Amino acid sequence: MADILHRIGIKSSSIDDVYRALTTMEGLAGWWTSNTKGEGDKVGNIIEFRFGAGGFDMKVTDLNMPDHVEWTVVAGPDEWLGTTIIWHLKQDGDYIIVLFKH
Repeated sequence: MADILHRIGIKSSSIDDVYRALTTMEGLAGWWTSNTKGEGDKVGNIIEFRFGAGGFDMKVTDLNMPDHVEWTVVAGPDEWLGTTIIWHLKQDGDYIIVLFKH
């Protein structure tokens, strides 16, 4: 069971746009941290996220366009190492529902 579970609605008619916000450096840097490096569009790739003096690296472990993104933490705080982050997207009327599990 996930320790963190969030459900967020994003007013958008394009699930593809939300998927790209999770799988492209431009998308990730636009909402999380501008200090983002790597490639998030292929399984096996590493994405580096940096915040001031710290950060973490995620390995892309599963992609199913346009509704599923999964990462595993491969570098960062000890309590995060080996944990999985899952993003699941679903169209619901005028909204894209984002389910975030970590």
